[in-house]
Amino acid sequence: MATFLAAVLLVPAGSAEAVSPKPGEGVEKTLVRLFRNDHSVYSVPTGVIALGDSYSSGLGAGDYDDDCDRTSRAWAMSIFADTVPPANRAVLACSGADIDDVYRQLDQLVDLGGGNGRLITLTVGGNDIGFANELSRCFIPLVGCADRESVLMDRIDALVDPLTELYRDVQALAPTDMLIVGGYPLLVPDPDVRSQCRALTPLLSTAERQMIRRLGLALNDAIGEAASAAGVRSAGSHLVSVFDGHEACDNAPDDWIYGLRLSRGAEQAADDDPEVRWDLFVSFVRESFHPTLAGQGGYAEAFTRAWGEPSSP
Repeated sequence: MATFLAAVLLVPAGSAEAVSPKPGEGVEKTLVRLFRNDHSVYSVPTGVIALGDSYSSGLGAGDYDDDCDRTSRAWAMSIFADTVPPANRAVLACSGADIDDVYRQLDQLVDLGGGNGRLITLTVGGNDIGFANELSRCFIPLVGCADRESVLMDRIDALVDPLTELYRDVQALAPTDMLIVGGYPLLVPDPDVRSQCRALTPLLSTAERQMIRRLGLALNDAIGEAASAAGVRSAGSHLVSVFDGHEACDNAPDDWIYGLRLSRGAEQAADDDPEVRWDLFVSFVRESFHPTLAGQGGYAEAFTRAWGEPSSP
């Protein structure tokens, strides 16, 4: 009950009429009405459930619990840290998940039982277009990835309808919870702003960096279009804003996304030899281009901003 009372007390001033219990309606039933997806008043969630891929499982944060790279350091375990206890949280996301995998995660969501006023987050889409595999091509000797943009753009365009259906299905399973879907931060900085990035190595050309940014924006646009069609919220624009200036570059503290992370020994090798270039590719570590521990905080901030947006009329 304390959680419910806290949620009511934190409703913005001037919203008393919207949250006042109806005749015969207690506090808990009031919050069911309050947290419906078409609600006009927002407070803190009663729980947090994370669905999706590695950008929700916590890959990059370390201290992994299983093969899905789930970790207690994932951003879903820290968002609204002051108001949502650990017992009211669950990370169902799994590294490598695509849309079909998320449908299997929904079985786990059902097993958790019904909830009222939970925040359900979802990041998916990158694996459906094969983004990680395509990105790795940038580091293959004499191959590169700049010529793959049109292929990836076609895959992104094809995502809108299946994402829309998925978002509707998730919300239908949890009609009194708030679903917020996430895109992805732009992984690399604008080369006109930060041209020298040690963690990207000379292997990633300026043209390839610009292409990666265009693809990231296009993917976020597709996710946003699907979210709008499904009547749910997207945190994509907030992710781009929050991570601006913190993209992968030098693996420095202010970089909230890892650049190229290599197996032991590869980092000391020269990077202008074609044979070494192949060694770099095969040494590509899965945490590359994923949020650091600080980046987990960035994700939490972006989704907090999306939660706090005024509702549509």
